[in-house]
Amino acid sequence: MMELKPITFLIGLVFGATLSLGGASSHRMIINALRLKDLRLMKIIMTALAVGVLGVSLVDAAGMAHLKIKPLYLLGVAFGGVLFGIGFALAGYCPGTCIVATAERKKDAVFTLLGGVLGATTFGLLYPIIEPVFIKPINFGEVRVPDLLGVPPLAVAVLLAAVLLTAAWLLPDRINERKETTATQSQTKAA
Repeated sequence: MMELKPITFLIGLVFGATLSLGGASSHRMIINALRLKDLRLMKIIMTALAVGVLGVSLVDAAGMAHLKIKPLYLLGVAFGGVLFGIGFALAGYCPGTCIVATAERKKDAVFTLLGGVLGATTFGLLYPIIEPVFIKPINFGEVRVPDLLGVPPLAVAVLLAAVLLTAAWLLPDRINERKETTATQSQTKAA
């Protein structure tokens, strides 16, 4: 069997370089994306998700992936999502952009990275207390959309990738661009 660790490291480097070159490690860009003022980061994320879901699905369809589906436990996912969203909004970084910004020697990102490590460690230590409250009560097990729909996983991946890429293509880079274009067209028609 082929050793995947070097290629995984290389893919991570390319992904990090892409985030850095695209400006996705910029605190200002992230905050403006969260404020829905600058959608370039959302377009980058949608494109990355499309490529990722399609790539993983192709590797899985070829029998080269060993996917472990995590159980769908609604309370834990909802609570974790809210906690993640608050941290994302306060810090201005998500885990990926935080690592890239740390590599770029941005001091605020270092503190965010340390906070993430502390949070993960705390979660690990408190898991026996958290499990009966957030994980066991509403746990649907290993649920996959293709299984629910009765269609091949690759079909769902292709459809999702197409939707994400179309949305990324249709979104303006900045919200004000669309308003300015519409206002300019209205003024031209009025004249």
